[in-house]
Amino acid sequence: MSMYLFDEQPIIANKTLAREIGLNEALILQQINYWIEINKKSGNNYYDRRYWTYNSIRAWQENDFDYMSLDTVKRTFAKLEKAGFLLVGNYNKDPRDKTKWYTINTEKLEELYTKIEDKKQKEELKALEKAIPNALVQNAPMEKCKIHQCISADCTDALEQNQPMQCGNMPQPLPEITTNNSSNITTDISSYNSTHHSIIGKNEKNKERMEGEEGKNKDIYEKYLEELRIQVGYYEYLEVGDKFKAKDFDEIVKILSDVMVLDDRQLVTINQTRLPAQIVKERYRKLNSEHLEYLVNVIKENEYKIRNIRAFVLTAAYNAPSGIDAHYSALVSYDMRGGI
Repeated sequence: MSMYLFDEQPIIANKTLAREIGLNEALILQQINYWIEINKKSGNNYYDRRYWTYNSIRAWQENDFDYMSLDTVKRTFAKLEKAGFLLVGNYNKDPRDKTKWYTINTEKLEELYTKIEDKKQKEELKALEKAIPNALVQNAPMEKCKIHQCISADCTDALEQNQPMQCGNMPQPLPEITTNNSSNITTDISSYNSTHHSIIGKNEKNKERMEGEEGKNKDIYEKYLEELRIQVGYYEYLEVGDKFKAKDFDEIVKILSDVMVLDDRQLVTINQTRLPAQIVKERYRKLNSEHLEYLVNVIKENEYKIRNIRAFVLTAAYNAPSGIDAHYSALVSYDMRGGI
């Protein structure tokens, strides 16, 4: 037999579980689970709606954990009992028999799993924020003020950079992007003439040529706009009569469509980090109805003044596919704690 292969039953433990509660503890839980599963298949030792297994500490050490000392086995069982991962009972026929019966507290393990996943999501979010600062803290310091309807602004052009935004109640919707709007987007997108520009040529010939290019760019923009509308379920909300949600979605996808028309090598500024348009577009192609709902809520519930709604939307949309998981994990954890 090769030195790298087992010729006897291997010792098995989940690495994540071992990191959280200890290697010996994970090994003992795994072995107890092994015997419980055997009892499940045979229908034995079922009491109080759970399957159990039993043995004395010495028997456990001699038969299952002979690579540990008796004191280590005894101490580890006691630790698992105290932590609540092991439940203890006594279903011996002879009342004088004090042998302990054990089963695994699956509820406690599920609680630990939720904690681990929440921790993992937070670590992933921190790593993302380190590489690309989160949309919710862009343009810091921001002036604190309560925004009841953040998809709104004094700015009449969502593409205009650094326009002052109205603080406080903002009843206007996010400014609609039309082909008549003028825009200057060199702060966020490099080397890109927006399809919304009004182009004035030096002579009639140049004017005709540039108007032709503008019409071509407009067709490309409309193509991507239509694709995004279908992708995020814009028409589905229209069909069910939810015009307000559809309007919120449309205001966002109109901004995103400006990125979709860019050449892959052009650069897009996502909250002060310049990224190739190809990377940003790939992220936007992953957006769906759930992401857009999350994004709308993020904008409406944000407690800070949004000075640049367009830059905010671009960054928040880029972060949405990864941020939504952490967001809902946090909500689940909050609900499990009883909203405390």
